[in-house]
Amino acid sequence: MITAIVIPILFAYFYYLTKKERRKYYEKWTRIRNVKEEAWVKGIIIDVQERKERYYHHYFIHVIDVILHVSDKKIIARTQLPATTMVEKPIFLKRDTIICYGQWRNGIFFFEKFLTNHSTEV
Repeated sequence: MITAIVIPILFAYFYYLTKKERRKYYEKWTRIRNVKEEAWVKGIIIDVQERKERYYHHYFIHVIDVILHVSDKKIIARTQLPATTMVEKPIFLKRDTIICYGQWRNGIFFFEKFLTNHSTEV
């Protein structure tokens, strides 16, 4: 008799926890592109590397690393986008001058907005 009551309650409780966690990660995933504009970096694009990473279960993100030449140094500027059909990936061309607006995290410059020679602000 006790198991007929306790087991459904446990299932309902764990279902609620899972749903709550999934909602939290979905919100974080949709806001992954948002970066505070605390600083800016201007440089010439040396290389562009794109990859797709798993964010959480079936949520993926596009990670685009732009390697910049800035006053005799190489800087990695990174932008992250949720991998959906509605999000359009920006195109970066080598030897373009770019200005990125974002913030520094662990030696990598994360950005959302940028200006290049051939494009307008994204």
